Amino acid sequence: MNSSALLRYIAAIASLSAASFAWSIDSIPLDQLQHGLWKVERKIEKLEENPVVHETRHSEYCASPKKEITKTLRTASYLCKTSVTKLEENKFSIDASCKLGIVSGTNKTVITIVSPTQYTAEVENIGTKLGEKQHRKETITAERAGDCNG
Repeated sequence: MNSSALLRYIAAIASLSAASFAWSIDSIPLDQLQHGLWKVERKIEKLEENPVVHETRHSEYCASPKKEITKTLRTASYLCKTSVTKLEENKFSIDASCKLGIVSGTNKTVITIVSPTQYTAEVENIGTKLGEKQHRKETITAERAGDCNG
């Protein structure tokens, strides 16, 4: 899922212990999101830069968001300590803390399932990567654009 958008930072700075992972990921009703062609917009603020750098990236993927998000979280589950909190019926916070050789810091991702055909995420990542300070905010909007071709 090129919504590695949502999950690139989670993969870098998120995870759970194997025992709590199943409970945490199951608490997010990702199965509500329909399989199909998804268009993703990522608005990124690199707050560590002076002046702040703003980027917008667009991508498309054909898959199940549940499958892709779960796969990324499962990969990340071996790296850090993470907790998932239900904020509202359709809004979930994933808080992660990681201390690896080349990456350390905190990550907060708030996923909102707007409908079966739309989700959003707000991501804030504060830490260091290869000794360089990073502070990034990202807004992700993903919308199902239709069925997959082929």
